[in-house]
Amino acid sequence: MAGAPLALPSGGGSGLAASRRRTTLPLAVVIVGAGVVMLMGGLVAAYLALKASTGTWPPKGTKFDNYTAATLTITALMAAVTIEWAAYGIRKGFRGQALFGFGITLGLAIAFLNALAYLINGFAFRGGASPYATVVYALTGSAFVVAAVATFAVLLTGLRAVGHQLGRDNFHLMRATALVWHVALVAWLAVYYTIYIAK
Repeated sequence: MAGAPLALPSGGGSGLAASRRRTTLPLAVVIVGAGVVMLMGGLVAAYLALKASTGTWPPKGTKFDNYTAATLTITALMAAVTIEWAAYGIRKGFRGQALFGFGITLGLAIAFLNALAYLINGFAFRGGASPYATVVYALTGSAFVVAAVATFAVLLTGLRAVGHQLGRDNFHLMRATALVWHVALVAWLAVYYTIYIAK
């Protein structure tokens, strides 16, 4: 029609395009999460290979802060529960519960990062000082980076919930955020079991 403004069609909240958007983001998180699991698996394998080929493992005098490590595990597990609480609130339309779940999750995530930084700074060895130090720093550092990304995702999605921009129509954002935190939890559990349980 002559004189009609030219504009791109709206994406809309329904139809094939919307359905693809709802599945693409969580699927992308699953694929990236699988990559993170492979990375952590490779680091654990390197740890075990070095352990098998080194006489004294861990080096004599190595001290383990088991209290902080166990607290980190409990904190990450609690955050995995509260992020699902937020997801439940979004899915059912209980905005107050969703915001409360986001708030608690964000607080737990920040506490996790703070405690993990404290744990890493408390190591009695420097990175690269020995094969043990190198692989331990690689494991804990990787877990820290993944947790930092997950915390940022929780913050951004939580802000969308505060701004009334998160609901059933775009629940895939909520599901993707929860999956990111679960990946961070798996990464830390690999670190905790390898360094503090199996040793």
